Amino acid sequence: MKLTRSQKKRLWSIIAGAVLFAAGAVLGLLDFELFSAIAFAAAGAAAGWLCIVKAFTGIARGDFFDENMLMTIAASGAVILGEYPECAAVMILYQIGELFQSIAVGRSRRSIRELTALCPDFAHALRNGEVKDIPTAELAVGDIVQIRAGERIPADCTVIKGETTVDTSPVTGESVPRDAAVGDRLYSGCINVTGLVNAQVDRVPADSAAGRILKLTETASDRKTKSEAFITRFAKVYTPAVALFAALIALGVPLILLLANGTPYSESLPEWSRRALSMLVISCPCALVISVPLGYFCGLGNASRNGILIKGSTCVDTLAGVDTAVFDKTGTLTGGILSVTDIVTDSDKDELLRLAASAEKNSSHPIAKAICKAADSTYGVESVTEITGSGVEACLSDGRIIKVCRPEIRDGTTAVEVFENGKLIGRICLADTIKPTTAQALEKMRSFGVKKTVMLTGDNKASAEEVAEKAGIDETEAELLPEQKYSRIEELCRDGTVMYVGDGINDSPSLAGAHVGVAMGALGAQAAIEAADVVLMSGDLDRLAYALKLAKRTVKAVKANIIISLLIKASVLILASLDIVGMWAAVAADVGVCIVCVTNSMRLLK
Repeated sequence: MKLTRSQKKRLWSIIAGAVLFAAGAVLGLLDFELFSAIAFAAAGAAAGWLCIVKAFTGIARGDFFDENMLMTIAASGAVILGEYPECAAVMILYQIGELFQSIAVGRSRRSIRELTALCPDFAHALRNGEVKDIPTAELAVGDIVQIRAGERIPADCTVIKGETTVDTSPVTGESVPRDAAVGDRLYSGCINVTGLVNAQVDRVPADSAAGRILKLTETASDRKTKSEAFITRFAKVYTPAVALFAALIALGVPLILLLANGTPYSESLPEWSRRALSMLVISCPCALVISVPLGYFCGLGNASRNGILIKGSTCVDTLAGVDTAVFDKTGTLTGGILSVTDIVTDSDKDELLRLAASAEKNSSHPIAKAICKAADSTYGVESVTEITGSGVEACLSDGRIIKVCRPEIRDGTTAVEVFENGKLIGRICLADTIKPTTAQALEKMRSFGVKKTVMLTGDNKASAEEVAEKAGIDETEAELLPEQKYSRIEELCRDGTVMYVGDGINDSPSLAGAHVGVAMGALGAQAAIEAADVVLMSGDLDRLAYALKLAKRTVKAVKANIIISLLIKASVLILASLDIVGMWAAVAADVGVCIVCVTNSMRLLK
């Protein structure tokens, strides 16, 4: 594990303090009391000089009561009372806790900071027939870039020459590489695995997929939960209140004892000062102040590494409480691409596909593309004629006339009829098929607290009901306009915490209207990214199930940190006030709570 410069400095101060503490203990056993006291005092100074410097720096900034000042007061009080071992213990254990926190925060920040590596510093641009390395930030739309095997893609672009395999896991979290050829889009931050390709830049780097990820990541920490905001305000009031209370205990109780039963002030002052110092140490709010935001930060870091961008910890809280999940159909529950699902004919099905594909092979229509993709080969074509409102008619090289009629909706699928020389020879049925992970992902969501699933779509009713049945959706509403979707979302929001999942520009009102808006596969949908609270960089609903699980784990860990910290501190505070435990136990409890809470938060990085 590599430590930062400040962490190394803190580590060396701990080691120096521990060595001097051990020397003081040995000298004490040998009855060299003066040298033992000097060694213990030196141990406290060696271990605590960073804390003391920060305390006075805080005073210079007007922050009189932070945790560094509390520890400095406690250590100084121990010296005044002649409790030199306690002084050293306060500083050594406190610095151990601070080092542990610093390492934990560093690890959680690295999990997000690694995203900056998505954007390479330089790109190989083709200028006047030559390849020149230029800063990625200088790329413009229309530039031609050369992307070599093993390199990251510098900007969103389209392949114009070559073939390759692309690793999209840095951006989408998907583990299976994708093949890319001429006409396919490449997204910045992904890795070109095998071939050399030339590509034309579609978006400037700042607006590309990786650029949008970085923007979202940079602003995520600005949106804080109620618990985070409360802890920040709580610490500002709590710390000076604790210092004042400790001063009243140390100075006020001896005065009360003097007035009540005549106990000499000088006799009771040391005892109650020691109790007050112990209470001061255990009351330090550092465990709460660091572990609550750290818990959310670790959760956000885990999500980012898995292709899930959550816009702040407020969204984590809301996501954890979702009980109603509403989905768009096309591109969300389904793949958004038509494919052949059935062929009805009395003759050879493959032959029917070949004939239809021959007539459609020069068309860019989605139905034509789906038919051509399903066919294993085509025949030569002499001529093709598009018949307005009727379909397409082709004359094959062998003289046969093939006609593919305009599509019709039949039983929830899109169907086209194929004619050969004027005779109907069969029908090809196409549909936007459900994603392989959809049904399983929805089942997982139910186990993570989703009680009701709804599909709102503008598609026809028959097609919607078929998809809903396969996916296991509870309620379905079809043939809706975007404004009707939005109205339905508003109604559902009155009955529970609603999550809307969509993938397109027409979903933007619903994404913004739900308690949590989730943009699916939003590598290319800028409007969806802007409106959504959660962005899934892949189109896999399994990522959404993971996001729900992670949100619940994060909120549970943060609540556990708050409860553990308050319970242990309250218990030790009572024991210290009754003089059942001293400063050693107070310091051990404070550091122990800190370590437990930070460790609990760090579990979220896994």
